[in-house]
Amino acid sequence: MAKIPMGNFGNAMPSIDRIQMPQNQTGQMIVGALQNISQVTGKRAQNLQQEQEKAEVSAKVLELHNNKIDEQEAKIKLDDTLTTEMNEQVTLLKNDVSNGALKAQDANATLQKWSQDRYKQLENEMPGHAQKQLKQYWDENVIKQAPGFLPLQLRADAQKSVQLVDRAFDIATRYEEKQGEEYLDTYLSTADISEAAKGEMRQKYKSTRNLMSVDGVISDAVSAKDTARLQGLITDLDGGKYAYLDGATAQQKKAQALSRIDAITKQVEVEENKRKTESGKVFNEFKSQVLTGRALDDDYLVNVGTAVKGTEHEAEYQFYKQQSTNFQSFGRKSTSQMLELINQQKAKMKNSTTSDAVTEEKVLGVYESLYQEKLSLLKDNPNQAVREIGLKVNELSATELKTNPSSWTQKAIDNGTSQLALKDANIKLAPISAEDLPEAKKAFEGMGVNDKINFIGGLVSNAKKYGTKGHAIWGATLGQLGGGDQSYILAGIARMNGFKSDKGEDVATAIVSGTQALKNKQMLMPKDELLKQKFNEYVGNSASGNTANMTFSGFKSIYAHLTERDNYQHKDKDDISDSLAKTALSMATGGVYEQPVKYGNQKNWKVSKPYGMRDDVFNNHLESGYATISKNTGIPVSDLEGFRLRRSDKRSAKGEIQYDLINERGNPLQSGGNYWRINIKGATK
Repeated sequence: MAKIPMGNFGNAMPSIDRIQMPQNQTGQMIVGALQNISQVTGKRAQNLQQEQEKAEVSAKVLELHNNKIDEQEAKIKLDDTLTTEMNEQVTLLKNDVSNGALKAQDANATLQKWSQDRYKQLENEMPGHAQKQLKQYWDENVIKQAPGFLPLQLRADAQKSVQLVDRAFDIATRYEEKQGEEYLDTYLSTADISEAAKGEMRQKYKSTRNLMSVDGVISDAVSAKDTARLQGLITDLDGGKYAYLDGATAQQKKAQALSRIDAITKQVEVEENKRKTESGKVFNEFKSQVLTGRALDDDYLVNVGTAVKGTEHEAEYQFYKQQSTNFQSFGRKSTSQMLELINQQKAKMKNSTTSDAVTEEKVLGVYESLYQEKLSLLKDNPNQAVREIGLKVNELSATELKTNPSSWTQKAIDNGTSQLALKDANIKLAPISAEDLPEAKKAFEGMGVNDKINFIGGLVSNAKKYGTKGHAIWGATLGQLGGGDQSYILAGIARMNGFKSDKGEDVATAIVSGTQALKNKQMLMPKDELLKQKFNEYVGNSASGNTANMTFSGFKSIYAHLTERDNYQHKDKDDISDSLAKTALSMATGGVYEQPVKYGNQKNWKVSKPYGMRDDVFNNHLESGYATISKNTGIPVSDLEGFRLRRSDKRSAKGEIQYDLINERGNPLQSGGNYWRINIKGATK
């Protein structure tokens, strides 16, 4: 390896020169710098402190300002409440104090209580720094109101005292004079009025009692037409008996008494002349009243007796007066009792002698007249018969029927029960009076189907509680409203029993709907002869009389309803739908059972079934019934089956339908002293 030449490098040393720093200048510079910094820092601190102090002063000023604003706002709220709610409270309390309903002390206590309660509600809205001042401000305003109550109480007490004295005065005049004076003094002694006023009141009482006495004498004397008593009053007025009347009043009463004497004298003279002249007219009117059979007022009898006294009519008056009691008694009887008495009287007159045949004939004629009048009244206007015995009859207006059918219905039922209460076999139920009927019919006919159904349902429902009488009442009412159209009555029966077709259609609605449809003259229907033929073929002998007529009307209405519902078009009046007729007959009757029993020329006997019951179910009930009767009577079932069935008017104890067994003479089966019927268990309609 080659060597590197070293030369003098191996002994070489670096050469260093000394640098001389200035003495003491560095420390002075540092101190100077620090002094400058301290001066600047102190200046800044002083400035910051001054600024902070200024800020604190500003904040304090702002706080005081805000507090002032808050206090003013709170005070405004208090003033608003004081000038509205408190003023209203004060006004109400002052009114109560002024009216004497409240004492000043109670009013003040009430105001204080209201003040405390109301301020508690406002207290949370008051700034905390001013709570004490604001509460003091509130209380000062409330306290200012207290002095206003006492003057009002004093004035009310004074007014009440005067009112009490006035009332005591009025009451005192109702007592006997001495007792009344003592009564008045008990109030005057404690009254808050002057002694002069008390003296005036006592004087007023005595003069008033004098005047009352004088007026009483005049009134009694005039009523009794007693001129002597009036003359005595004039003497008393002149003699000073009524010393507390002033002169003008005494003279006026004397003149009044003299006037009454003249008037009474003239009146008595005229009345006597008039009595004699009109005695014949008065007697004839009396005779007519007696012959009506109605009760006569006792005062009326006395007046008539006075009118005919001493005249040619007095004897006859006595006779009719004596007979009036008999006529009145007769008129109060039922028509069946009247007829019985008439027949008895005729028999008596025929089989015995009499000394006054003319009178007896006359009395009998009156009896017969009264009987005919009552028959007519019970048939044409039974409500008038109700009025004549003193019972109330309800008005059944068309307006109430439209606006309040429920109330109208109850009034109609009430009229019907009053008519039945007469207990007269000849009465024809007519709950609607003749004067109300025309407008009531118009209102009923103007109803729609639903309204009619609802009305009929309500009528039937309200009448049900009266039992069979109720049924008669609602039937009569519907008969009147329908103008004789019995379909409405069948609709009522259907609604009462809830009749429905085998397809669930409401029968009552179908009847009313069909009745409405029949009023449409454009609707083509089969002629009545054709409908009756179908009806008679179906029901046979199962319905007759009114029941048959009612059921036919219902059948016709249902047929019309089905025709309209199914839009069936009849070719002419000779066209009839067998299908619609069958459905309508089933809905109207509920079904007819053909019993294989001959009757006259008929091969079978028809009877109405419980509504909607199938023949097989009905047969089962019959077989069970025959077996039960046979077991109890010993009559063979085969013999029982030979009896005709007839729907009985008698229901079972549970209200179930029963059937009589009728023999060839039309009499129901009787054995062992009992009537035997087949009970259709569970069937009530």
